[in-house]
Amino acid sequence: MTASLLPAPAARPLRLGPLTIASPVVLAPMAGITNRAFRRLCREYGGAGGSGATSLYVSEMITSRALVERNELTMRLIEHDPDESPRSTQLYSVDPVTTAAAVRILVQEDRADHIDLNFGCPVPKVTRKGGGGALPWKRELFRSIVAAAGCGKPSRMTCRSP
Repeated sequence: MTASLLPAPAARPLRLGPLTIASPVVLAPMAGITNRAFRRLCREYGGAGGSGATSLYVSEMITSRALVERNELTMRLIEHDPDESPRSTQLYSVDPVTTAAAVRILVQEDRADHIDLNFGCPVPKVTRKGGGGALPWKRELFRSIVAAAGCGKPSRMTCRSP
């Protein structure tokens, strides 16, 4: 029996609104891990395999309220390297007004090319407050947050859920 020597089919690019990611590889946001330095390492070492610079690397989860309040640590967490493109930030929120304000900051201050809304985090610290994986069960609040973020329009947003 001989193994097939046919090349693997090429992966299709990932389309996120107006963004096209050449490689369909996405580094999932991980609290305390996907910081600026880790994303840089992934881009550098991933480049050796052919997809590092063409993949999407999402920041660790950012709390919308802390962003709106311009918390010093949060403002550092949303920073990206000058050569990081596209810049992707994940937001967590349980309040539509705060969500809208946080999205406005990221867009108007040109701090992100892609915004990922977290509706899937199972960590008790997040779900206890009604966010993350608990939010889709609160349908009216979920709808309000999605609408406040502008997800009903052609945009550069994605939502992550369980």
